[in-house]
This record gives sequence, C-alpha cells and structure tokens, in this order.
Amino acid sequence: MSESTPAAEERERTPRLLVVDDDPATAQLIRGWFADSMEVLDASDGEQGLERTLESLPDLLLLDLRMPGLDGIAVAQQLKRDSRTRTIPIVVLSACRDTDSKVEAFSAGADDYITKPFEVQEVDARVRSMLRKREALLNMESAVRDLTSTNERLEQLLMVDEKTGLYNFREFQRRLKAEWSRAERYGVPLSLVFFDLDHFKQINDTLGHQAGDKILEEFALLVTGGARANDVAARYGGEEFAVILPHTELGMALRVAERIRRAVDDFTFTAGDSSTSVSVSGGVATYPGGAGVDSMDALVRAADAALYRAKDEGRNRIVVCETGAPGAVPHTPKSWRRRSPEASS
Repeated sequence: MSESTPAAEERERTPRLLVVDDDPATAQLIRGWFADSMEVLDASDGEQGLERTLESLPDLLLLDLRMPGLDGIAVAQQLKRDSRTRTIPIVVLSACRDTDSKVEAFSAGADDYITKPFEVQEVDARVRSMLRKREALLNMESAVRDLTSTNERLEQLLMVDEKTGLYNFREFQRRLKAEWSRAERYGVPLSLVFFDLDHFKQINDTLGHQAGDKILEEFALLVTGGARANDVAARYGGEEFAVILPHTELGMALRVAERIRRAVDDFTFTAGDSSTSVSVSGGVATYPGGAGVDSMDALVRAADAALYRAKDEGRNRIVVCETGAPGAVPHTPKSWRRRSPEASS
C-alpha cells in the first residue's frame, strides 16, 4: 500500500524551485543546472515573485536581496506572514557580503544565505539539503496531525457510549459537575431528568439482547430529538438515561421530559424482524428546588426518587420530585445496583 502523506506526495513529484532575481543570467544558470532533476520557475522582481509563489507554491525560493521596487527583504517578510507560504524555505542569493545584510535577511525569514558570485555546486548542495529538511518537516507535521486525530478519536471513545452514541456515565458525571458549579456560582437554575425504559428486562428475555440493543439505539435517537441543543443526554447505565438541562427551571424541564416520553409512546421500535412498542418512565428534579437540593448529589437523588415514584405509580409517566421526599437514595446505574429478586424494571 503506497503512502499518502503530504511528504510522500512531495517525493512523488519533481521539486519546484522559484528564482526571484532581476538578473536573468542567474535564473538561466539555475535552470540549466537543475534541468534534469527539478522544475525551475523564475520571476524578475519582487512583486512578480510574490504572485508566482502564491500561484505555484514552490518547494523552495532562491531570492535576490536587492531588486528595484519590492526588494528581497519585503518579499521574505510577506511570505513568512502568510500561512500558505510561511513554510517554504528561502535561500537568499546576493552580492551583499556585509554582516548587516545577512542579519537583515535572516531576520526577515531567510533560511540560508549564499553570496554572489557563487559556485553552482554549492547552490545545488544547499538546495538539496534544504529540500531534505522540508521533507522532514512535512513528515513531522503529518505525524502531528495523525497523532492529534488519534487523540481526538480516543477522547471521543472515552466520552461516548458506543452502543447509543450518547455521552457515557463518566462524561455525564463530568458535565453535571461543571453545570452544577456554574449554577451555584451564577445562581441560575439547573434541571436533571432520569429516564428508565419500562419492562426492559422482559424485552431482553423475550426478544433477545440484539433486539434490546436496537431499542436502546432508537431510544437514544428519540432522546436526542426531544432534547434541546444545549441539553446534555447520556446513557447512565443499562436501560437508564439522563438529560442535564442547564439554565432550565422545573416547568421547562418537565415539558422536555414529557415531549420525550410522548415520542417514545408514539414510536414503533425495531425488534429483529418484527416491531414492538416501548414506554418510558422519568423523574425530574431542579436546583434550586427547595429544601434538600443543596448539592449535586442531592439533585441526583431527587431525580432518582422521582423516577422511582413514576415506576411505583404505574410507569409510562413523568414525575417531579417532591424535594426532600423520604426514601430518596443515591442513584447508581441499575446494572450496578443490588435489587431484590422480585423487583422488576
């Protein structure tokens, strides 16, 4: 399998040089020397040199320092400021031998400096050395891009539940902590909804786990469709899901939760070769919401207590937590919770 990195593409084509010099003899000499190994373009002044550089994006510039109009210093400065051309190596060819001219050239962005008259063999050696450095730079930039892309994919895997595409429990905790801190600091409301698919264990037992997984996927889509753009939907564990609603008071949170419940109630879920209906129960809690909801954990317990009331009251409904209600328990994913054998989902 052939390489497709930028550096590999550079190697596959003939290197392109651009000679920017008001002396046509210089361009003629360079073209004659590199005729068999490189494509040589030329420009007779600084303005034309900038235009040709942007048009052709050469691999290297051979740039005269002193030219009428726009001189080599100004050309180098402009090229190094432009994101499209700043990585193109610049080798100065100049009759100026004084230190000040060399310092000025390097300060403007020159990568090398050759004095005229020059031996063309020396120019050849320096050009090829500079092109090797450019290739190494391209390889390094490509490796950095690949590493960045890999890190982004890994970060995505750490954040997202692979079965549903929603945020996972770990990311839910991180987002809830951040939103709680913001709500506490600025005194804005924060709501939390827990959802639990009704009788989901029976679905798995009768239709199989593949059908159950498909239902989870479709339910996640309904949650995403019913939630607002700034809401944070997550799979909390098993068939339990959570939605964090920043800057949201209880009434609006209840409307969002009810919208999702109705969407589930009206939806026909895929179950293998057939279809089935599913319902969902939900519990809503809001901060500030009265006595009891004075911490992030208390908000979670309140939403959990509301969810259990929805289950106890017949399922397929949304219940608002009675703040400080007795019996609220710390909420952990059902798959991690110890429950009595007779308890059903």
